[in-house]
Amino acid sequence: MLSTQLLSWYSENKRSLPWRLTKDPYKIWISEIMLQQTQVATVIPYYTKWMNSFPDIQTLAHADYDHLLKHWEGLGYYSRCKNIHLTAKALDKDFPDTFNELIKLPGIGEYTAKTILAIAYNQTEVGIDTNLERIGFRLLGLKKKSKFNNNRVKKFLEGKQDKAHPGDFNQALMDLGSNFCQAKVVNCDACPITVHCKAALTDNPLQYPEVKKNKPIPEIQVAVCFIIYQHKLLLIQRPEKKMLAGLWEFPGGKIESGELKENAVIREIKEETNLSLKNVEYVGEIKHQYSHFKVVVSLFSNTVDDISSLKIKENYIWTTMKGLDKFALPKANYKMLELLNKDI
Repeated sequence: MLSTQLLSWYSENKRSLPWRLTKDPYKIWISEIMLQQTQVATVIPYYTKWMNSFPDIQTLAHADYDHLLKHWEGLGYYSRCKNIHLTAKALDKDFPDTFNELIKLPGIGEYTAKTILAIAYNQTEVGIDTNLERIGFRLLGLKKKSKFNNNRVKKFLEGKQDKAHPGDFNQALMDLGSNFCQAKVVNCDACPITVHCKAALTDNPLQYPEVKKNKPIPEIQVAVCFIIYQHKLLLIQRPEKKMLAGLWEFPGGKIESGELKENAVIREIKEETNLSLKNVEYVGEIKHQYSHFKVVVSLFSNTVDDISSLKIKENYIWTTMKGLDKFALPKANYKMLELLNKDI
């Protein structure tokens, strides 16, 4: 039987991960949110640091959001952190143990809800993410991605769920995907359930399911300025409803088509801060890629003597280079800082 063979292999070969040492739904939840779009090796130190600072949902609910962002800094997909805080404040202490309650919470979808229920509450749910879906497609020998086939995979995995150890079943499939059944690499000979896999009988298991062709990633040209006043840098906090909400960044914005970089940065700074810059100094260029687009940032610096005209809608602060450590910055801003050769 598939589940018996899978769990037998898992009991001897499961990965040692910090969130597998607990059944606490709060800790399972945090690990699952952190693991979205992020590799396990990257998550482990973040998870450990997070639990040291926010050991329970009550502590998290009453924590300052800027403090949370600093702990999340570098993990990316910052809306996850925002939703975690919203959920913690909504719950305060009691973590739900039903699907209908969990699914209503910010940032918790079907996969996360079912995974929490299986691991923390021992309920016979199967949380199906892209990794488990891929395994299901290969086991069934399905190529075409469709709602019909997705539903077939869902029913198939739910039917194989081990009722006595549902959490282990979910985590065993996760480890299977990590060890033997990756998107671009397979090791069918070593897989503990290869005898049940139709894709393994073919010449190319990687064709199951069919690979979507990636669309070209758009590139955006941006101009940013290090504005220096009395040996301090200007930081502006990103608005709550925008991408990277709550993070702090250097002022600037998009370069319009046909616009000179120097003109763009002067215009953007005027629009964003009401400061009129002159003789901006070119610092260099950095490139950074996000999930759906990439940016090419032209960097400038300008030292100002008078900030009486400064007007900024968002939160802002003047800080020294050492003071930057207190603020959560996007990765791209750290790349920018590497080019700044000024003694501030």
